[in-house]
Amino acid sequence: MLPIFVGTSVVGVGQTYTVIPLMPAIARDWGIALSATTWLATGFSLSFAIGFLFAGPAADRYGPRKVILVGLLGAAFSTLLVTFAQSLPAAVAFRCLQGVTVAAIGPTATAYLAEHADPRRRPVALGAMSSSGLAAAVVMQVAAQALAPAGWRAIFVASSAAMLLLFAAVLIRLRADTAERANTMTTALLSVPRLLARPRLLALYAATSTLLGSLVIVYTAIEIAGPPAVADNPTALLVLRASSLPAVVVAPFLTGMATRLSPRTKAVLALLVATLGAAAAGLVGGNVILLGLALLLLVGGIAVAAPTILELIHAAAPDAIGTAIALYSAALFVGTSLGPQIAGLATAGGFAAAALTGAALLVVGVLTICAAAGRRRAVRDAPPPSRAKTPKR
Repeated sequence: MLPIFVGTSVVGVGQTYTVIPLMPAIARDWGIALSATTWLATGFSLSFAIGFLFAGPAADRYGPRKVILVGLLGAAFSTLLVTFAQSLPAAVAFRCLQGVTVAAIGPTATAYLAEHADPRRRPVALGAMSSSGLAAAVVMQVAAQALAPAGWRAIFVASSAAMLLLFAAVLIRLRADTAERANTMTTALLSVPRLLARPRLLALYAATSTLLGSLVIVYTAIEIAGPPAVADNPTALLVLRASSLPAVVVAPFLTGMATRLSPRTKAVLALLVATLGAAAAGLVGGNVILLGLALLLLVGGIAVAAPTILELIHAAAPDAIGTAIALYSAALFVGTSLGPQIAGLATAGGFAAAALTGAALLVVGVLTICAAAGRRRAVRDAPPPSRAKTPKR
């Protein structure tokens, strides 16, 4: 089942990034400013994040498999709708609908794995899912650029067809849901505020939002304000996007091998590597090779940090896994929705300023994880409440 879920993650999550290499073509087609096209990414990501708040509880109520099937059908239809847009407002509206329907796929698949996978293989499986979501950032940008000669709408037609094929694969291959479910959808939805009331979980979700937020800031900045040797060279852009794939492939194995380290330590170290990559990207100038190595560090660090933070969340909310994972995914894409707008503002100071902004965001993530771990230690070390002695008769 893991290859099926990796495919759904790459195609589904990848819809966030498909518009990044197409922004110049869309701006020319509709005669609008290049910066205005960033709303195509923000609209999708924001509705994507909101959709998770319903997809997770729906998985807890009806079962992940059913929600995945409904989501794939809805996503195939909404993705095809984007090709009919004739203006930016219409395209943003269709992208928002697309985000809500695609949201039923990603975290629900992760919840299915958490429920059905062998516990011994679960860390690697969750790592593969997280890495596939990051691989989507590279794979779908490369696919969109490769199909661009056929028009910017071609990637949405291809994605819709892929979602229909994945629907058939899920229908045939995935086992039926067996775990106990919430009695009503209302009961499942009420678990959202209950989880958000836990300070440690709230801190972990805040750290999660810095991951893809920083990634999108750097990649968007390359597209709209990168060094001329890169931004004006389609071949160089293609090489840069593909250069990060090795990090995504290796990340699940690194996550599985580093079992001696605590999840907190792994997350902090991985985020520090990503921070180094983002900062280096802003300082290497127009050298494509050095920029590619910097992006390799950025993507690799995030690819290891994401499933590790998910481990921490899984341990902190064993009573509502589907909803907790959905909130994790929502936090990821809150960062993604803000990333293009932050990049648009930061690139006023040039590409280097935007890349360093992404690095600063990752530093905030490191500090937040440390604060969450510190709070857990304080709670664990607190003395037990005193009990009043009852007088002996």
